[in-house]
Amino acid sequence: MPEITTLSDGSLTRQVVVEGEVVDPPQASEVYEAICLAVKHGAKTVEVDLTGVDLFGSAGINALLKVRHVAERLGCTVIVVGASRLVRRVFEVTNLTELLVIDEG
Repeated sequence: MPEITTLSDGSLTRQVVVEGEVVDPPQASEVYEAICLAVKHGAKTVEVDLTGVDLFGSAGINALLKVRHVAERLGCTVIVVGASRLVRRVFEVTNLTELLVIDEG
């Protein structure tokens, strides 16, 4: 299972840091639930850091797309603020760079 840490600095921004693998439905569900929890607790922005993710599959992609819709309905923006080289490649190949907000700075 991935290791997931949610951080808050007291503002309306939350950071969800994911490390490990996100390839199976149970792993993706954990990521989805962690991000949704941050969204539902009033965050206006949720930054998802995938720098420590070494495997990312279709279940992870689906989780990010589902959470994006939930966040939009609640007036929250989900931003991928860090992605390992492998995850960036998955985003490029699947055209997720067109659908997700990705901050590569």
